[in-house]
Amino acid sequence: MVFAQAYQKAAAKKGENTDVPAPSQQIETHPEQVPMMYRAQVQGRCSLQYANDDKDLERWTEEWVNPHKETGQPIYQREERPVGLDGTIYRFRLKFPWRVFTDCGQDSILRPAIGKDGIPFIPGSSLKGIFRRLLYSQTITEQEQEEVELYCGSQEKTALLRFHGAYPIGDWAGTEVVTSNQSSKSQHEIRYRMVDVVHPQQPRQVQGKGSAKAIALISFHEPTLLFELSSTQPLVLETWQHIEDLFKRALRQGLGGKTSTGYGLWVIPKNQYAFNLYLHGVGVSSLLRNGEPEFRPNLFKATLRGHASRLLAGVCNDPSIVKVKVDELFGSTKNPGKVELYWELKALNLATQGREKTPISRVNGVLHLDAPAQDLEFIKGLAAFAYAMGGFGKSWRRVWHKGPDAWHPGFLPTYTTRAIGCQWSGDVLDTPAGNIHDGQSLQLFLQNLHSQCKSYLGIKDAKAIDWREAWHPRRLAVFTKKTSESEAISLFHDDVFKTTPAVGGRTPDPKDTRLRFSSVWHRMLPLTKENYLEIVTIFFGRYSDSNPWLRNGEDQLPFLFEALESSGFKKQWGSLPNHS
Repeated sequence: MVFAQAYQKAAAKKGENTDVPAPSQQIETHPEQVPMMYRAQVQGRCSLQYANDDKDLERWTEEWVNPHKETGQPIYQREERPVGLDGTIYRFRLKFPWRVFTDCGQDSILRPAIGKDGIPFIPGSSLKGIFRRLLYSQTITEQEQEEVELYCGSQEKTALLRFHGAYPIGDWAGTEVVTSNQSSKSQHEIRYRMVDVVHPQQPRQVQGKGSAKAIALISFHEPTLLFELSSTQPLVLETWQHIEDLFKRALRQGLGGKTSTGYGLWVIPKNQYAFNLYLHGVGVSSLLRNGEPEFRPNLFKATLRGHASRLLAGVCNDPSIVKVKVDELFGSTKNPGKVELYWELKALNLATQGREKTPISRVNGVLHLDAPAQDLEFIKGLAAFAYAMGGFGKSWRRVWHKGPDAWHPGFLPTYTTRAIGCQWSGDVLDTPAGNIHDGQSLQLFLQNLHSQCKSYLGIKDAKAIDWREAWHPRRLAVFTKKTSESEAISLFHDDVFKTTPAVGGRTPDPKDTRLRFSSVWHRMLPLTKENYLEIVTIFFGRYSDSNPWLRNGEDQLPFLFEALESSGFKKQWGSLPNHS
């Protein structure tokens, strides 16, 4: 109506006929006939951001993929053209070992930009930004810096290179066809692994703030991407190959978004990293929105980032300083981090465990780590702390309870309800963890690390932030005991302690179904093939909301200390609540 009135007013000024012809027929469209991508992104029309049982998201995904009836893979594909120099275009192909995420900034879901026929792509502007990161690399030479400036251009000079973008080749949806034989006839279900889910956990675990939530997003799953470049001037093949090598070096810090949490990392030769951890572990596996288990290698970066916040918050009581330093090391939405890491997977097995069929994984691989010289010793200590005090991945606060016969037998074989905990071992001689062989050497390691954190931030007197797990000796106690089997695991299944929020995460009230993070870490650190250093870490610092050690009004903390000491555990670091 508004446009019709404007048309009539403009036509009247010109003395033209102002009658607006009526449409020849009434067009009616049922709301359900409108594809989800073209609907208003609001609740009730098309709501995509939540990772629960979201039918809108399922339909939106299937409409976008437009799957082939037989394979379930996307019908629309970019034409795969030859790699190398093809006329004026130079192409190279890269296979990424895990997920790559890019965000177009539209809709109510995080998703990549979409081009012709709905095919996702990575814009050339993003690739240029990645290439320009080499200007700030610690390893680039002056000659290479001049080359990058020439290729990318400046305010004074036009760029020599044109970045045309990158697009996935083949099955860009991560299609899986799952066959079920539960009924008399086999049924096939198509699932798309590109439908990802993230669980922001650090504020809850480290700071004791916020609530649980799961956010859906779209990320390429193990994609093969074809990159296209061209030049304003003819370049010989050797120059193009050199440009490709430079671009691969720029990918050390990742491609796309969420690189600060481990997305978009590409394979780099291990001899280009400062140190390596050779690890094998077993534990509870992450679960995708579609119910499929997935080992997510970003768990290593998430673990290191979380522990960096804990350690630095234990010596500096300014949250802004801690955040700036952690973002500087591991990246943020504004800049990539200094720390470069890559998980080189050697072997992976997925299974289920217990009556509840909890997904579990067993992995074997190498964690490659690098950082600038001024940060390297802190990163080595940080990696040693993560390995020695808990492990990596989901349920890392608990030791591995029970596993399949061919895997680690676990430390509580009689427990069969569900899978709990994790267990990691391996070669960590490149870090201070390789020197831990008893309680006294662990004590020395923790003392040195605490002092190192103060020196790293230029602080003389350590003052902790009032966070849930700030690592300060007046907020926690570390107990140890050398043993061949776990002495403390039974405490976590004691009827009293398992219903104490600070230990078991629950209260005695059956109506209270909330699950809290435990204030106790439990680790069986391997010393030899059959002997361990059992480590129990207990947090009891001030809490701004409620005291998780209270159970029906009674403080259970003294009873836990008493139970550990009666079992032969000795306090090696930290203090008791009376600061003894």
